[in-house]
Amino acid sequence: MSAEEIKQFWRGFCQRRKIGADVIAKGEAIIEKDPDYWADQTMGDLLDNISGKAPG
Repeated sequence: MSAEEIKQFWRGFCQRRKIGADVIAKGEAIIEKDPDYWADQTMGDLLDNISGKAPG
């Protein structure tokens, strides 16, 4: 899965939950740094990472 595919999935996840553009941009930057890692994680985990929550 490419970084762009993961970011597209992330954007869809955020749009369905009405998450703001600032959070979307932060998530895209995190995905870009390590797309292989985020290909195997849930978008909820990414949202938790951005908000500072422990995943789970």
